[in-house]
Amino acid sequence: MCGIAGYFGKNRFDTKKIQKILGTMSRRGPDSNGFKEINNRKNFLSLFFSRLNIIDNDDRSNQPFFYKDKYLIFNGEIYNYLELKSELKSKGYFFNTTSDTEVLIKVLDHWGESGIKKLEGMWSFFFYDLTKKQGILCRDRFGEKPLFYYNKNNEFVFGSEIKIIKEILNKKLSLNFKRVEDFLRYGYRKLYKDNSTYFKEISEFPRGCYFIIKNNKIIKKNYWKIEYKKSKKNENESFKEIKERLFKAIEIRLRSDFPIAFFLSGGIDSNSLAFIAKRYFKYDVKTFSIIGDDKRYDESEYINFSSKQLGVEHKNLKINFKKIDFLKLLKKQINYHDSPVTTINSLLQFALFKKVKKSGYRLTFSGFGADEIFSGYYDHHLLYLNEVKNNKKLFKISYENWKKNILPLTRNPILKNHINFIKKENLMKHTYQIEKFKDGIFKKKKKVAFVEEKYANSFMKNRMINQIRNETVPDGLKEDDLNSMYYSIEHRSPFLDSKLFQECLNMPSDYYVKNGLAKWPLRKIVEGIVPDKIRLNPRKTGFNAPFENLFNLKDKKNVNFLLSDSELFDIIEKKELLKLVEKNKNFSSVENIFLFNFISTKIFLQNL
Repeated sequence: MCGIAGYFGKNRFDTKKIQKILGTMSRRGPDSNGFKEINNRKNFLSLFFSRLNIIDNDDRSNQPFFYKDKYLIFNGEIYNYLELKSELKSKGYFFNTTSDTEVLIKVLDHWGESGIKKLEGMWSFFFYDLTKKQGILCRDRFGEKPLFYYNKNNEFVFGSEIKIIKEILNKKLSLNFKRVEDFLRYGYRKLYKDNSTYFKEISEFPRGCYFIIKNNKIIKKNYWKIEYKKSKKNENESFKEIKERLFKAIEIRLRSDFPIAFFLSGGIDSNSLAFIAKRYFKYDVKTFSIIGDDKRYDESEYINFSSKQLGVEHKNLKINFKKIDFLKLLKKQINYHDSPVTTINSLLQFALFKKVKKSGYRLTFSGFGADEIFSGYYDHHLLYLNEVKNNKKLFKISYENWKKNILPLTRNPILKNHINFIKKENLMKHTYQIEKFKDGIFKKKKKVAFVEEKYANSFMKNRMINQIRNETVPDGLKEDDLNSMYYSIEHRSPFLDSKLFQECLNMPSDYYVKNGLAKWPLRKIVEGIVPDKIRLNPRKTGFNAPFENLFNLKDKKNVNFLLSDSELFDIIEKKELLKLVEKNKNFSSVENIFLFNFISTKIFLQNL
């Protein structure tokens, strides 16, 4: 895991400026850094790199990495590097390191841009061929590794974080207030429908794409396209294939020269990873969890049960909401993110990474992504009911199971009104966090057009793919990366494997739910590995907390901070916000989210 940046233009950087730019990348890569300037006729290409050692803990693998007439700077991991290395050896290549960096540069040397499709992993990289005077800038399929760029006034700048680009440009950037307003009105799911950022001049690099950069021209190409082809495999055949894909995804992501810390919740996702790693691959698993004192989000019973069954060293981060200054913690987090923090979950995870770092780890595993590929959210269950509603027998059984097992666990009022949701009438309101109180709190009413790309005729499948491509996954990955990199930790998500994803995508929709339990394929394939108490637990909780626990609204200082002057009050009615604040407790889920988003955004604007 590392930091990368590059500059194409007429400027040259002196030693002092180079060190300042590298300093902005130090948390991404504290072990070493590097710089290379290439004179390309009248323009200059400058490459910046900082390294966090994970594979091949030796200076020989430092970057920029040079081979023949080619340079590479690379952030991430190529998990199938051993398989690719073996293939390259059969073609006459020799290797001087044990790193995936050397494998990547030789993949690109041998196959060129077509070699990108062979990669399994998470990455953002820049590959430059001195002979062709051509560069390839590329980002992984799901966007696990961040990449941003600036393209203006005959300058092209890219970097792992916006702050790095800011430092290279040395100029003030313009706030994209439309994005600010979209976030407050509709939540984070509205933010990833395009490649815009909170700064007008900077764009997020598209996922699953690469740029060919030559002669001051950029050609955009896609190397990955999501295609849904309904599988003809029966349930047993499909689940067998998914199991093989999942186990392989975990196996190649366990490759590291450093030990891995496993995030553990009470749910099936993180437990599947820990139990498979421990019981199947005999990995020395160590686990970490967040424990709060709110019963609505308390998973300690299941977490403690799992850690005992695993027989592993386990550490709980017990959060005392009265003692932690969450406002101070949030300010630190936002300052590093260069954007509002989008969820309370992210704030709690930020605190957990700190504990992991103090315990001596630089690498973590989480179950992120399983919900999106296996149907883990409560709304997925309702979408499943919509999918099978024409099969009256199956629908009746599934609906009764849902009312019995899932409805009592559901807190969201929109999902509780399940009949309308099954008919799709409330889908937009749920997705964009729309509730009546927002009609008064915003000065202007706006009608939002529900934007959803078309990937599949199956409504359920299409929703899940949109969450992966344009909603929950991009946001979660952005938060995961910045939270982990603040503490110089590499974070891995084994469920985000392209072959596993494709196999799950092609699976018929009626395989997702059985006996009232969503995410049935995962529950079935870990049978006999994960204890049934965890495997068959229908409850979905995760790391979370109510807003009033984080931010004491009885404290006048906190209320004064909320109501102090801000450009946000150009769009927000201060009187209506005060009414919401004075409610003080028992906030609805959307009110809870809105208040957190408001504070997060306000801090972000103050930091500009």
